[in-house]
Amino acid sequence: MSLKNVNHQKRSFTWSMEKPSAKDYFLTVFIFVVCTLIGLLFQKLNFTDTNIVTIYILGVLLTSIVTDGYLCSVAGSFLSVFLFCFFLTEPRMSFKTYAVGYPVTFFIMLISSVLTGALAAKLKTHAKLSTQIAFRTQILFDTDRLLQKAKGETEILDVTCTQLLRLLNRNITAYVVENGTLSEGKLFSGEKEDTEDFLIPEEQQIARWVCENRQHAGASTHHFPQAKCLYLAIRSGDNVYGVIGIPLQKETLDSFEYSILLSVINECALAMENAKNALEKEKNAVMAKNEQLRADLLRAISHDLRTPLCSISGNADMLLGNSDRLDEATKHQIYSDIYDDSEWLIGVVENLLSITRLNDGRLKFKFTDQLLDEVIAESLRHISRKHDDYKIVTDCEELVLARMDVRLIMQVLVNLIDNAIKYTPPGSVIFIRGTKTDGKAQISVEDNGPGIPEEMKTHIFEMFYTGKTTVADSHRSLGLGLALCHSIIEAHEGTLVLTDHDPHGCNFTFTLPLSEVTLNE
Repeated sequence: MSLKNVNHQKRSFTWSMEKPSAKDYFLTVFIFVVCTLIGLLFQKLNFTDTNIVTIYILGVLLTSIVTDGYLCSVAGSFLSVFLFCFFLTEPRMSFKTYAVGYPVTFFIMLISSVLTGALAAKLKTHAKLSTQIAFRTQILFDTDRLLQKAKGETEILDVTCTQLLRLLNRNITAYVVENGTLSEGKLFSGEKEDTEDFLIPEEQQIARWVCENRQHAGASTHHFPQAKCLYLAIRSGDNVYGVIGIPLQKETLDSFEYSILLSVINECALAMENAKNALEKEKNAVMAKNEQLRADLLRAISHDLRTPLCSISGNADMLLGNSDRLDEATKHQIYSDIYDDSEWLIGVVENLLSITRLNDGRLKFKFTDQLLDEVIAESLRHISRKHDDYKIVTDCEELVLARMDVRLIMQVLVNLIDNAIKYTPPGSVIFIRGTKTDGKAQISVEDNGPGIPEEMKTHIFEMFYTGKTTVADSHRSLGLGLALCHSIIEAHEGTLVLTDHDPHGCNFTFTLPLSEVTLNE
């Protein structure tokens, strides 16, 4: 809202010609009766007529202050002259006067009273107008502040209608556009009576017309003037986000009230447009992230899958062409390399399939109650053949029953154990512990290897993160294993965290919900 709107409201000031109430009439008569009694007292005390006239002018001023509108102050001006002439001039109880100067006195008294009353009424009206301007301007500022905090179209519409309810002090109906169609109306009511009339089918039809034609309609307009409400579109440019309905019976909105109303609705439209743009931006960011993930996946696959496939192909070709010239030790090494490469490929493909299904929501979970020690023992049967070069120590509490998809939790354990084998030197010790802590089943995979640098810890569970600036290294990895583990544990309503192992090494710990089954001893 600009100062231009406020100045326009002040320039368009007109005298309030409201019909005085019975209370106003009573106060007017009472004030001038008191003024007359005071005038009679002043005469007995030999005060001059000037003092008495001043009392009546003061009465006109007081009437302008305590009554509404301008009529009572004008009536009081004439009444003061009549009372002064009738009760306080010679001859008494008559409108005749003996003194030659009294007609001039009466005229000056009348003009002074009228001007005094007019000035007082004008000041009172301006004070009332200033209060209204301050209140409505504050509502506009509050609306702008609240809309900046609002999130989503529903909250924006609620804020707008609540503020309009404060501004207009009348019921507000609101319709929001959902998927190109105007939704059912919602009523924001400050009064309980007759609220159902504002959501009848006839009124909703007018709201739809406003949405489709992007024009104001309803009461006080040329379109559907018989409507109970004035309907205004919440729009920005050619985009309509909703419709606001304001009940109008015989009364209308003044120009300043209407300008504030339009400003609030425009603020609402701008907030809805910003919310829509933010949602589109978020969708685009998700799409860009997905595209980046696809690019990273293709880049990783093009290198890391090709390397073991080339190794398998080369070793197989060597066996086919030179099998008779190779000794048994060399053949055994080639067979071992082919097996290791194929096992690595199987693990990669399994991780790829699992994380793709998990992210797409297509992975079906089969939750059962399982003993931790049995799950750990079964997982150790599926780890890398290189585990013979490591010392694996298990320590699991008995009868710890957890709720899990055993196939996926075994995949988590295999990934964590193989990860420890891959990144620690031969001869390292790997600890696997299963406990019950804080109402949760807890499994930890620890090693006494070199550990993970601090700068890598914050990214360790990110997809395609390998901790290297390039994919190619001696420990080939797509960076999917830990990301998959993290997603699986989250799907089990658990947590997976990385801490340091004392004195050196890593400790991956995850939790699972305990089973509610009670074991009877």
